[in-house]
Amino acid sequence: MSERKSGKQRREEIRRKRVERAERLRQDAQRPDARWAQRSERTSEAGVEPADRELLARLNNTYAPLPDRYLDTVFECRDCGEEQVWTAKQQKWWYEVAQGAIDSRAVRCLPCRRKRRDAQRAPGADRLRETCERIRALGERAPDTAAREAIDAALADKWWGVRTVAIGVLGRWGDAQAVARLKTLVDAGEDAKRWGDWASEGRRAALKALGECLPASEIAWALAVCLARDDVWPLPTRLARLPLPEFWQDVFAQEWRRNDPARLQRLTWLLRGTRTDVAQQARWRNALMQHEHKLVRQAALYAWRDLDERADAGSR
Repeated sequence: MSERKSGKQRREEIRRKRVERAERLRQDAQRPDARWAQRSERTSEAGVEPADRELLARLNNTYAPLPDRYLDTVFECRDCGEEQVWTAKQQKWWYEVAQGAIDSRAVRCLPCRRKRRDAQRAPGADRLRETCERIRALGERAPDTAAREAIDAALADKWWGVRTVAIGVLGRWGDAQAVARLKTLVDAGEDAKRWGDWASEGRRAALKALGECLPASEIAWALAVCLARDDVWPLPTRLARLPLPEFWQDVFAQEWRRNDPARLQRLTWLLRGTRTDVAQQARWRNALMQHEHKLVRQAALYAWRDLDERADAGSR
């Protein structure tokens, strides 16, 4: 049996292989033989990435020749002195996405960059991060009056990130008061634009929080939300695991009589995630496969496409 390697050993092994590969690429690029030059111009092998010279020309004011490719490059960290590799993918991101100067080079490894940032960060210099950490810590203990007031203040903060963290704390508390506040946020964003405003962002964050703490007392509300809208992805998984199978049989009967194709499609995927036996799910599938609406039949087909295999496995 081979010896299991620690994470540190694996990282060191990856670093060493990258150094060896970068050195081979460097030597190949310097060979006078035309065959080696052609090989070094390839961009489909590991350690090589194509360069967008047109983009680089727009981003850099220089008379120096622009690269047509990036190669893994070995450098020595300025702080720790360890040999590292600035990969071709990292170079492409730095020059073309982050728009770093074309003559800039990597000088520090990732751990040393992090240490340097932490050392330079003065108390109070990163107010957003410190505020989020303080708000997030409130979720580690039971709520009191002061904690709830802090969450109320955070939900009114100008930074959306602070508000989102506060919503996550409500989800970790999960008591009746917190659930009521989350439901309010969900309802407030129901008619909001899909992207680009806080009402829609807050609604998504509240749905995610409710997906972690939804109590059994809110089953009826959650079911109504799931059957009315498609953009409630965190709720169905939580909802499908709360009630008993008999509950879902009653829901199916009610929705079948209602005969709303859109609601039946959403119900199909809800039923697929319930903890009911294969025989019950087969009955639901067979009924939905006979529905007059094509999209309902397709939803049943896709949702339970592996049902027969599960039934065969269970009968063995």
